[in-house]
Order: sequence, then structure tokens, then C-alpha cells
Amino acid sequence: MDVDRIRHVLTSLMILSFLIFGGLSAIILITDAELTSPTVALPFAFLFISFMTLITTGQINDRPRLVKKYIRDWLIICAFAIFVSALVITFA
Repeated sequence: MDVDRIRHVLTSLMILSFLIFGGLSAIILITDAELTSPTVALPFAFLFISFMTLITTGQINDRPRLVKKYIRDWLIICAFAIFVSALVITFA
């Protein structure tokens, strides 16, 4: 696996998810929406993805040999967080 390419993709994904979080938060603030669970769950899902990507990129920088393990763990954790956020949006 090309470690540099994976780091660049993860960095781009981290920046993109943080910008989406900022945009959704700005929309909530501008429209003066109520801060209920469904309203807050989506922006914070993107913030969680951004932080998990930052942590994974740091781990890859420390130990590039374990790239496959870190990417697999990142996918599992992010999928679980997205699933929980979807449940909050649906049932709240």
C-alpha cells in the first residue's frame, strides 16, 4: 500500500468532514433552529469522523507498517458512529 497516498486521502477527508461540520453548525446558528437530538447528531457525526481521521493519520505516521490495521479499525469505528447518529436522527 502507498502510505503517502493514504495519508493524503485521510487528510483531505478530515478537512472535508470538518468543513461540513462547520457548515452544518453555521446553518443551525443562522436559522436559529432548536437544539434537539436530531438537529445536533448530524454535525457532530462529521466532527467525530474528522477527529477519528486525525487520530488514524497520526497513528499511520508513527507506524506506517500497520496501515491496513489502522484503516480497518477506522472504518469500523466510523461506521458504528454513523449508525448511532442515524439511530438518533431516526428515533429522537
